[in-house]
Amino acid sequence: MSTNTLNIAVVGLGSMGMGMARNMLDKGHRVIGVDMNPAACDALIAAGGTIADSPKDAAAKADALVIVVVNAPQVEAVLFGEGGAIGALPKGAVVVQCATVPAGFTKSLGERLAQAGHPLLDAPMSGGAARAKDGQLTIMSSGTADAYARAEPILEAVAGKVYRLGDAPGIGSLVKTVNQLLAGV
Repeated sequence: MSTNTLNIAVVGLGSMGMGMARNMLDKGHRVIGVDMNPAACDALIAAGGTIADSPKDAAAKADALVIVVVNAPQVEAVLFGEGGAIGALPKGAVVVQCATVPAGFTKSLGERLAQAGHPLLDAPMSGGAARAKDGQLTIMSSGTADAYARAEPILEAVAGKVYRLGDAPGIGSLVKTVNQLLAGV
């Protein structure tokens, strides 16, 4: 187990993100959350976390940014929109992208983040709210060795299984898409 304590910005405190944030707190990390739902913000404060007004504010002192939103446009807004995190995120901070998005989007995102000095861990998840609450998510991941090293304390806090599928962002997203298709069948 890792002994690194991180400052982690978590954007998206819904059914998955809240469980993940609480598990990070339980492992001793400092969590700064962002969500549009005031009740979710209150719940994170009650669990020992803090709240920021925007992804930019949350990212300012973060070692890691975990994005747990619904889709690619929301990921784009979290990072590059008004109040987006990318301008404030310290160089070298890892971005852990957990939304189910197209592989091509993730590949492009990885390139953009690398140019800005941030490794990307492509880390879509499966397991639902119950497994998020229990810290037993299944993560279908891909990224560089540096991204994995920086994200390891987060993965230890939230996942029961981590599939390491390769060193390029986009592979995790592709496998998650296949998972979704198989679940739909």
